[in-house]
Formats: sequence, structure tokens, C-alpha cells
Amino acid sequence: MKRAGLKPLRDAFIWFTESQLQRVIRNGIVPEWFHGIISRKTAEELLMAKPPGYFLIRVSESRIGYTLSYR
Repeated sequence: MKRAGLKPLRDAFIWFTESQLQRVIRNGIVPEWFHGIISRKTAEELLMAKPPGYFLIRVSESRIGYTLSYR
């Protein structure tokens, strides 16, 4: 049985790998600001120790698209 909570994450993964991966990762290089598919909580934890003005771009776990997280 599939868990309903995993569907948005799976959909985001499929969307990213099929239509965005080649646009973000060029020549095997991942931009420093891009963190892939991570949760809001994880993004907040990564930014907690940074000074104001820091940001990261992530693929949302709950919907298809990019999310800007900033401090």
C-alpha cells in the first residue's frame, strides 16, 4: 500500500529529474545555492547558523516547483 504523504515528494522528484535536472546541474557542477529536494525544516536548520541575507533554493517536498528559503 502506498502512503498518500509520499505522493507529493515522488511527484516533485519526477518533475525535477525529468525536466529540471539538466537546467540546474551543468557539467556535473551543482550551484552552491541549490540544495535539491529538502524539507522546509531542513532548509531552516541549514540557514540557522548563517548571517541574515543568506539564502538557498530547494525543490519543494510538498508541491512541484522551486522554493526560496532565506535568513
